[in-house]
Amino acid sequence: MKRVYLVLLFLITLMAQDKIYYEDDVDVKEAYAMMQKGAILIDVRTAGEFVYAGHPLKAISIPIFFYHYKPKDIELRINFAKKEQVKPLDAHKIYAITPIENKNFLESVKKVRETLGNRAILLLCRTGARSKYAANLLAKNGLSEIYNVEGGFLEWKRAKLPFGGE
Repeated sequence: MKRVYLVLLFLITLMAQDKIYYEDDVDVKEAYAMMQKGAILIDVRTAGEFVYAGHPLKAISIPIFFYHYKPKDIELRINFAKKEQVKPLDAHKIYAITPIENKNFLESVKKVRETLGNRAILLLCRTGARSKYAANLLAKNGLSEIYNVEGGFLEWKRAKLPFGGE
């Protein structure tokens, strides 16, 4: 139970960052227009989300977090499986999930910029919370022209912008 509270506290901290260091938040249409002018889009979701949920075309996958999943008590999982599942699985009910920051994230982004040129960087996740965290991390470490894509991939799809991988 303590882990659930730690994960919730961590997520609340992500969403409640009071100080913004990065350049700005942009909506998905602004992000797409910036990409047409050369901006680099980095998708900070997990590799599984990038591959199986889909991703914007030309996005580069660099996860900001990895997750450790520890199965909860087997009796609880058996009882959970016996119930009729009519809505998507809430993994927190059967796993203790611990986010682990990707220690290579900053260096990976620097390598992308070194390889592709010093262009603006757009960061995107599922809804915007992880990408906001990632944008602040990059900006605090001296990178400039860093933007968070508001609404994330869910909004990208709603706007019918090009994506693949689903």
